[in-house]
Amino acid sequence: MLKFISKLQWLFWVGFLGVFFDNQYLTLFFLFGLCGFANVFSPMRNNIQNLMFLGQNLWMLVGILIAHFRHGFKLPDKNSYKPQVQYSLPFDGEWYIANGGVDKETSHSWFLPSQRYAYDFFIMNNEETTFSGEREQLENYFCFAENVLAPADGVVISAVSHFPNTPIIAEGQVDCTASDVRGNHIIIRHSKHEYSMIAHLLPESICVKKGDSVSRGQVIAKCGNSGNTSEPHIHFQIQYGKSFAISAGLPVLFAHIIVDGKKTPQEFITNGHYVKNDDLI
Repeated sequence: MLKFISKLQWLFWVGFLGVFFDNQYLTLFFLFGLCGFANVFSPMRNNIQNLMFLGQNLWMLVGILIAHFRHGFKLPDKNSYKPQVQYSLPFDGEWYIANGGVDKETSHSWFLPSQRYAYDFFIMNNEETTFSGEREQLENYFCFAENVLAPADGVVISAVSHFPNTPIIAEGQVDCTASDVRGNHIIIRHSKHEYSMIAHLLPESICVKKGDSVSRGQVIAKCGNSGNTSEPHIHFQIQYGKSFAISAGLPVLFAHIIVDGKKTPQEFITNGHYVKNDDLI
């Protein structure tokens, strides 16, 4: 069975036809490259965990089609979707947007509907580095163990805190030790169809549980390096439902934030900028 799944990765090449003919549906075949996970099971996980990890990635492939189908093959975008909630940034102080935006050019993962409008936030110093000292030491990263905040009022739907941190290996490479790409994470329902998902949290740092009501700005966890991640950071997204795999991502309207030193009452943000909440609000 695993050998069959691994062979499906060759369908990845069909995606180039989508690029050539500018057909977004053919480009979805790029996601079959994830089937290569069948041949690269991590020795850091047992067989059951490896199968769970592979299963999640395959379910994410199926989720692409489900998300498109649920929205009539017209996924939400900043022009067609009216946000139900305005959000604060899920952290204190100034962080850097490494990945994320609201269009194809700046998107975190345009062809993964659930992560289309996701963001990766890091803390960088004046030398534009994210750590000081040996890069393999998690404690050397500026954002490691920093507080993670609730981005708006809501109710906790899921809180997972038992996965270990992923060790840092060669630059840009990942050997995920968790059976879930998100690692430790929290999902919060903010309105009928808007759920935030915050991932890669520090093990056992989550201080809320399923069913808890949370308030905007409340400390809910700490930044870690669990899940499929190459270094400590906060992964943040808003999605149309509670399912990470099959819920379409939604453009995030942030309110009362400061972008590159300039205050803005509300804004869709994009990568390459420094952002923080306006403490005066």
